[in-house]
Amino acid sequence: MENDIKAVVSKAIRKLQDGGEYQKRSAAILANFRNTIGKDLAEATNIWPFFFEQMPTEYLSINGKETFEERAVYSTLQLYALCMQGSSSKVLEDDGFKGSIGKSIRFGRTTENGEALDRRFNALISSQTYEELIYHLRQLLKIAKSKNQITVNFPQLAKDLFWFQKGNQRSICFRWAQDYYTGVLNNTKEETTNE
Repeated sequence: MENDIKAVVSKAIRKLQDGGEYQKRSAAILANFRNTIGKDLAEATNIWPFFFEQMPTEYLSINGKETFEERAVYSTLQLYALCMQGSSSKVLEDDGFKGSIGKSIRFGRTTENGEALDRRFNALISSQTYEELIYHLRQLLKIAKSKNQITVNFPQLAKDLFWFQKGNQRSICFRWAQDYYTGVLNNTKEETTNE
């Protein structure tokens, strides 16, 4: 199922990037996704036509309550829209990128923002709820993309968000921390050696 979530997100992003029938509307669709930040899917009526067109029937709610699949795809597309705002060359979407969102955020770390980014990353991986996790992800991606070009595998992020909701919070956050801190420690050693 999680591979299908990756395929759904990958297909939606390709539609927004490649244009085709969405070429004239992709900027408006992305703006609508940014405008839904902080809202439940049930309140995000402006994105429903595009969103539900992407979703397989088996992922859709039958009782009016968002499914884990709907939430994971919705949150990922919101984060994608946020990252594409402004200079789109600051965030590269690459579903072949090997690494979690932890590695992506690490690429946005600089000597100037390192301590602040580390604190926010620690808050992210300590998140107790899905809403808290998404909030911290938004903040981290904004900071990371403001300093450096970063690459994000949004389909993999959707898969991680799905499994986070299914009770695998610790394993998801542990993998993100491995990807983030492995590079941070190596970069710190290199900086110390070079001084």
